[in-house]
Amino acid sequence: MSPPLTWVPYPTAVIVAGACGGAGATTTALGLANIAVTQGVPIVAVDATPAGDDIADRGADAMTAELGIEQLLATTSDGIIGDDAFMRASSHTSTGARILQRTGTTLANDREYRAIADYLRARHASGLYSVGHRLGADYLAPILRSRHAPMALVVPCRVDAINRMRFTLDAIAAAAGRDLLQRTVIAISHQDPNGWKVDVDLLRRYLEGQIHAILEIPYDQHLASGTLIEPSRLAPPTVTAYSMLARALAEASDDAS
Repeated sequence: MSPPLTWVPYPTAVIVAGACGGAGATTTALGLANIAVTQGVPIVAVDATPAGDDIADRGADAMTAELGIEQLLATTSDGIIGDDAFMRASSHTSTGARILQRTGTTLANDREYRAIADYLRARHASGLYSVGHRLGADYLAPILRSRHAPMALVVPCRVDAINRMRFTLDAIAAAAGRDLLQRTVIAISHQDPNGWKVDVDLLRRYLEGQIHAILEIPYDQHLASGTLIEPSRLAPPTVTAYSMLARALAEASDDAS
């Protein structure tokens, strides 16, 4: 009997999306990247939002690069990224996870992400793409349609957000087909210390057969502070939840292979 998977096998990418703005997708992407590194997986968390988010500002607790994806691609020769250029443009966390941020000087395009995917593949590193909550852009299509790539769809634990999630699930199916829905793990992010009354079991029954799984990420005071995330300061239940999410994504990818 094979041991259970704890991370998506290389070279399959991992996608993290939010059901809406402020869902917690960025912090979840960082949590997954840090979990991967602790398991010995070379990982790069890539900002794949249209104009850039705060993934490096929130997660690069060891070093924040001044350059971004836009400047990285400007240094390439024939679209091929070099190691020195990558090092100058990559931030990193205290666990050793690398982060490629956008600086927002230009909008994202397909050429950038093709070059990044080629570089990661050549270095046998895994890519984790934080794509935001708008999935219809042309440059995202190759990422969303990556072979066997699972998606973590992060939803804040609020009734209104969960009700609107139907539109996001439809957007996933429209962008990449029902196969990606089958590889989607919904991560319900608790952002209120007093909790919201959401019937997660009812949601599981409602979405049974449409997605892979639904998990919960508990409220964490360190995440809620909005400050730079230090992995060592996360509460143990949060780390456990990220580990469980990583396993669920690995299972979703494996089931599709």
